[in-house]
Amino acid sequence: MSFFDAGRPRALAALCLLAGGLALSGCTGRPLYAGGLTTDVMAPDGQLVSLRGRIAVSEAGNRTIQIVRNALLFRLNQGTRVSEPLYTVALSGSGSEIGIAVEPGGQAAASLYYMSASYTLTRNSDGTVLATGTRTETVPFDRTGQLYQSQRAVIDARDRAGKAVAGQIELEIARALTKAGV
Repeated sequence: MSFFDAGRPRALAALCLLAGGLALSGCTGRPLYAGGLTTDVMAPDGQLVSLRGRIAVSEAGNRTIQIVRNALLFRLNQGTRVSEPLYTVALSGSGSEIGIAVEPGGQAAASLYYMSASYTLTRNSDGTVLATGTRTETVPFDRTGQLYQSQRAVIDARDRAGKAVAGQIELEIARALTKAGV
């Protein structure tokens, strides 16, 4: 048997392995072209669209949670005013800045804004807690010697972190409501 004949089964096996990997790469948890199903349950044609305007979010205790609350209200209700809520989301949390790079003068040059928010989803009819948890987000930002720019960078980082945390909480709420059979 020559050298090329010995390599032929290996090449064929590698080709089959590659073809199998490509065929399986399109596999997901459900059929790709399933009718009427979307991956976003809160989308305009999603499963939970009937709950728009029916999920209340508790009042915020500080500015950091107010950012999360505003983003979450918009994500859950799409601008629909909340009336006769079926579910309530209680929020609490905090945010802080952590300097990670310091200039020779002692001023922070690069920082991280760390936000943590805890949530509890409750069914109003019977007081059943459907979901509870904590979500965190860390957003990097730079500081300069300019006071206004540094203050604006912190505000922007806090806004980005708040919107990201709201997105994480929205996914958990949608998962809990779907699991509860809504």
